[in-house]
Amino acid sequence: MPATRGLMMFLWQSNESLNNHDIHLIMWFVLIIAVALAVQAFAFVMAAIFASKLLLKLESLAERTEARTSPLLTRTTEVLEEISPKIRSISANVEQMSYTVRAKCDEVGETLSQINRTVVDANNRTRTQVARVDDLVTDALHTTQQVSHVVQEGIRVPVKQMAGIIAGLKAGLETFVKLSPFGKRRE
Repeated sequence: MPATRGLMMFLWQSNESLNNHDIHLIMWFVLIIAVALAVQAFAFVMAAIFASKLLLKLESLAERTEARTSPLLTRTTEVLEEISPKIRSISANVEQMSYTVRAKCDEVGETLSQINRTVVDANNRTRTQVARVDDLVTDALHTTQQVSHVVQEGIRVPVKQMAGIIAGLKAGLETFVKLSPFGKRRE
């Protein structure tokens, strides 16, 4: 505002170079500036009224919210204070159980390792014994086969010799019977 007044005084004092048309334009510009300032002032007043109404609504909303949540917060605080020792006790129990379970898991792990070693050892021993039994059975079968072969040869050779002797005796007897006086009649 002071700047506008200063401009107006300057323009009014130097009257000689201004004509009526210029003065008329200056008055219109001053009127436009005045209207703009009035609109701006009106907008500020409306914004202030709206802000005050909004502030009142927010205050009432805050009071209602506080009235509704205050008992809930009070009760929640009471419940938390009431169950806090129980939660600590449960937490301590869970911690102790965790240590116990961990110790038992370690024991079970060691036991399982021992069982695994025992099973592996028994498996290795069983394989060794099975290999020994297999060797024994193979040797027994081989020996039985050899004995059977020896027995067969032991029986077959004398039987062949006996068969040869009997065949020779038969051939000899047949020849003797043919040459004898009894053998000629039959023919």
